[in-house]
Amino acid sequence: MKHHIIFMFIQLLLTIIIISVSVAQKKILQAPLLGPFQLNFKQVFNCNPTKKNKIQHNVYIGHKGNNTSLLLGNSTLEIPLDDSLFLEMKMALKDASGNWRENAFTQKTPKACSSFKNVMGKNWPTFIHGIGFKNIDCPILPGTYIAPGFDLSLFMDTNFPKVFIYGTYKLHMFYSRRNEIFGCIVCIMEFKRP
Repeated sequence: MKHHIIFMFIQLLLTIIIISVSVAQKKILQAPLLGPFQLNFKQVFNCNPTKKNKIQHNVYIGHKGNNTSLLLGNSTLEIPLDDSLFLEMKMALKDASGNWRENAFTQKTPKACSSFKNVMGKNWPTFIHGIGFKNIDCPILPGTYIAPGFDLSLFMDTNFPKVFIYGTYKLHMFYSRRNEIFGCIVCIMEFKRP
């Protein structure tokens, strides 16, 4: 009789575990994979700091009181950042195992300066001044610029899509012309449910 009670207890425990796992899987499957998001920047850095690119953004994320994240650093342009360049973006998605799934999204857009200006929308002047550039019109002239700081939360109020697939992404953003890379920056960011 004692063994029978232990066996029934184990059977009841296994049933509860199986039902719990089944309910948890249903909730995960029912949760939307895309929708409105909150954008959290984890890291921003130059993807080739040892290579002498003609456009270098040596930037990082700094923090200011009240949980404000700022884009800080400096930029050195040996050539104008203009519309003769392409703006290329390649996004890798971090999977459940923590590995990067490369080229989850790719985009190559002509007219790098104007295209980025269009994406930034009404926050373009704030962005330009925040990263230290002097004039807000394209092209951005050669020179060395020190960033006083751009509030990264302002990316939520741009022309970027308002709905995105949730997850953590590594964005490689290149300036290119005829397959030559003139500059590159990496952003690691998380799109999460609000």
